[in-house]
Amino acid sequence: MNKIRFSFCLLLVLPMIGLAQSKKRPQVFVYGYGVDAYAAALQSSLSNLNTVWVVNGDKMIPELTSEIISIPSDAGLDAGIWANLLAKTLRSDKPSDSLSAIARRRINPRIVQNVIDSVLKATQNLTIIEQGQVRSIKKSGKDWQIELTDKSRMKVKAVVDASKDAYLYQLAGGKIDSIATRATIPDSYFESAVSSELFRTGVAVGEQDGRAFTLPLSGLIPGDDRNLFLTQRTPVVQHLLTDDEQDIPLLMHVGQAVGAAAAYVAFFKTTSDKVDVRDVQGELLKYGGRLIPFSDVALEKPYFSAIQRTGATGMLSGRISEDGRMYFDADEAVTVAEIKPVLNQLFSRSQIWFVDHADVDTLTLADVFGYIKFVGQRGNELEGQVQKNWKRRFHFEDEYDEQRIATRKYVAVLLDAYCGPFSVKVGLNGTIQR
Repeated sequence: MNKIRFSFCLLLVLPMIGLAQSKKRPQVFVYGYGVDAYAAALQSSLSNLNTVWVVNGDKMIPELTSEIISIPSDAGLDAGIWANLLAKTLRSDKPSDSLSAIARRRINPRIVQNVIDSVLKATQNLTIIEQGQVRSIKKSGKDWQIELTDKSRMKVKAVVDASKDAYLYQLAGGKIDSIATRATIPDSYFESAVSSELFRTGVAVGEQDGRAFTLPLSGLIPGDDRNLFLTQRTPVVQHLLTDDEQDIPLLMHVGQAVGAAAAYVAFFKTTSDKVDVRDVQGELLKYGGRLIPFSDVALEKPYFSAIQRTGATGMLSGRISEDGRMYFDADEAVTVAEIKPVLNQLFSRSQIWFVDHADVDTLTLADVFGYIKFVGQRGNELEGQVQKNWKRRFHFEDEYDEQRIATRKYVAVLLDAYCGPFSVKVGLNGTIQR
């Protein structure tokens, strides 16, 4: 598997992508008219894949463009394309938790329609066919060959079926009662998700009965190697839906995650069983996605992405409170007992450091620097670099002091910056692959 990060690869081959775009040969095909179709198509195009979106209904995204609604569900967990849309309804280009909370109270369909029109008009690599319909879909070698009712044809590497009835899936020969994903996500996962290795592979956040969760990537990608993805018809998503406007945030997040996965397989010309979890997660983070449902780390915080990456390693897990929300507790102290098990799995040199520092219990910044220099093989210039960037780059508010107790925020941000635990691969089952 190519070990270079997905987004980085896109930059490296930009000239080739430019050539492909000039011919506009489609690579990803999205079908559906709802918010999940919108998010999937937009994410695929943002990932620089030539994307065709066939809107099969009379109206695009009717959930948001038909009448004034209010959405109290999943409060504090908005992210990515969904949070960006909410911010734009308030005429802001910078999504934030506070803006999302305000925008959710009264979602005006006319304003949403104007925002959607503006976003789609500015989006490159996206071709939209409104009120379209698919006549046939079948495999042609490694590609999907699709024919529309107007007799136009195209071949694509990946298909996203975001229809309510899994229309393309059934048209391709599948039975709706046999839809399967790479992994079956049991009910028990939602009861103790924090302790599950699958938690490391989270790509779409939400809440069920007030309890926060993140959906594992393996629960959203096909169980076979045909690269026909579904959104709302996957078993785990069907289990979570309530069939009203409260589903919108989750469907947006699911659509964006599936769009990123479909773009991945199309770009690398591979199959869904070979999807690199960290690459897909990294692509979602690039566009403001949430991997872990930390309610107390706001989207607009400068260390948001670092804490998301760290949380996805399992090194600093969240705390589920009585209200069902998950908290990172950024200002709490970090103990060796908390981080040692996962760090020893991530880095081979980690075990030696902990053996040599058996007397360390609660970490100070000096301890963190010592660990980074040993495991990350950094020189004595590390402290000077961190001090220089303390407020400029890391945006820490407290004064720099090496003897200060290392909080979860400090540990997450510094290890993310200098050791890169998120870069260590994990399998679709969440196991660390060092």
